[in-house]
Amino acid sequence: MEEKQIQPTLYDIVLKKEWSYYTGSVLIVIFAMALCMFGSTWGVSGALGMWGNMFLSLFGIDTKAVFGTDTSTYKFFANQASITDIGILLGALIACLLAAQWKIRNIKHYKQALAAIIGGLAMGIGAKMAGGCNIGGLFSQLPQFSLAAWFFLVFVFLGATVGGKLLKLFMPPVSNKRPNRKRLTAEQKARNKKIQIIAACVIIVLLMIVAFVVAPTYPNAPLLMVIGIGLGYALQRSRFCFTAAYRDPGLTGETKLTRAVIVAFALSTIFFFGKHAGTFGTDLSKLTADNMPGNVINIQMCLGAFIFGIGAVLAGGCASGTFVRMGEGYVQLWICFPFFCLGNAVAGAITKATAGTWFTAGSKVYLPAVFGGLVPALIIQLLALLGLWILAWWWEGKKRSSFN
Repeated sequence: MEEKQIQPTLYDIVLKKEWSYYTGSVLIVIFAMALCMFGSTWGVSGALGMWGNMFLSLFGIDTKAVFGTDTSTYKFFANQASITDIGILLGALIACLLAAQWKIRNIKHYKQALAAIIGGLAMGIGAKMAGGCNIGGLFSQLPQFSLAAWFFLVFVFLGATVGGKLLKLFMPPVSNKRPNRKRLTAEQKARNKKIQIIAACVIIVLLMIVAFVVAPTYPNAPLLMVIGIGLGYALQRSRFCFTAAYRDPGLTGETKLTRAVIVAFALSTIFFFGKHAGTFGTDLSKLTADNMPGNVINIQMCLGAFIFGIGAVLAGGCASGTFVRMGEGYVQLWICFPFFCLGNAVAGAITKATAGTWFTAGSKVYLPAVFGGLVPALIIQLLALLGLWILAWWWEGKKRSSFN
């Protein structure tokens, strides 16, 4: 006798069912491009460094003199990264609550807390040295035809590979004891679902009130918050994690998420092709050293990306992933967060001390200027990304066949 198939409800389809990586990829690109159109390119770690400096200033530290960061003019609702970072956290929280999946996810061993602390410090230091995290230094720069972003990609991948090896040192010991999990009754599940959905609605209403209050003084803040929430919601629902995209190929051989990230790069590249054509002209007549996008390629940037890759794997989430996991209730990432902020703040002393030295010597490289125009650069970059996609697909097949 065949078992009766339970048909998913509209609630399951719309709010509870996970999205595919490619769905997340497309939506994340849309929200990131909206952010670029109504504000500036997406960045995450800059706000964390400011928060870390503000915390240290409470102890009488002159952060401008020591770390090179002036906190006196900082205003939360005037700072895009601050707004979108909190938006990502709230978006992930709302997504979990609407799906009735939110819960506190405790650490199981002190080693996880230690990994969070070391990983947070490494991410903060690495992001500051690299001139951005995996978002500001890679996701928002590679599609803008910055060669520095390709260097960041290589070194963050190498760092993630090393981090995957080091992660074994922080794995909690295997226990044969089965966890004592309390099973909820149908009535308890229904009540829990109702409470979480109501909580999500309350948060949304409170956000609307805040938007109404701050809009007259900061007219862009409500829209930036909506975009940040959209990013957090899409990241959470699709389980889209940049750290896993760099870590999994070497650790497990899985590349589905890696290929989705590559697709996101390609879609963003097409967007920025149009934007740059309007800004610089197809002949790059308006391109100057001052308005050239991207970071300077130097040893500091490459080393920072490598350190960031190690930290992201140890902590269990990159810059954007930290806020998503915090919204989901992961205690490990709540431990990681303050050390990410502090690491980014104190690394300002490194960048300040090395400014103008051989460590930071280098230049920006804009690929259209190298390849003779935007159109050749677009074609070459898309072909390079296609090659990476094929390589990732081949690698996964190879690893699977070796396991069988």
